[in-house]
Amino acid sequence: VGMMGFEKVEHLLPDTVLDIVDVIGLAATEQLVKAIGGARFKFGKGKVDTERLAILVEAIGEVKTHELLQVYGGEELYVPRCGKALIQLRNHRFYQEFVKLRDIDKESGLMAMTKLCPKYGISSRTGYTIINEMSRPAAQQAALF
Repeated sequence: VGMMGFEKVEHLLPDTVLDIVDVIGLAATEQLVKAIGGARFKFGKGKVDTERLAILVEAIGEVKTHELLQVYGGEELYVPRCGKALIQLRNHRFYQEFVKLRDIDKESGLMAMTKLCPKYGISSRTGYTIINEMSRPAAQQAALF
């Protein structure tokens, strides 16, 4: 079961974030949003070893930081939290992992919930809601959009 990234929730992402995706790719953008989303961030030129630079390198690595600063160096930018997209992403990953534990590893649904709910920071009630919503046949789900 592959890990789903931002690509499945791209339609929920603000333009600013889509622009960043064009520069550093989806995976790095997801890490960047988790690190600094919801804040204004002044992108330095990357010439001086600042705390801001360290935050970027820690989140997305040196290569991606360099790519980002090539475009945004010297600018101040609000990086959205992407709340809805991150929740969708979490729900998809939770569901994929639940199905793997239950169907491939042959764990009980209850054991899968016991392992996954703390990992994803959700209650078992939320976990069951996610499972129920994602288990619906595709035709039923399509009607929701």
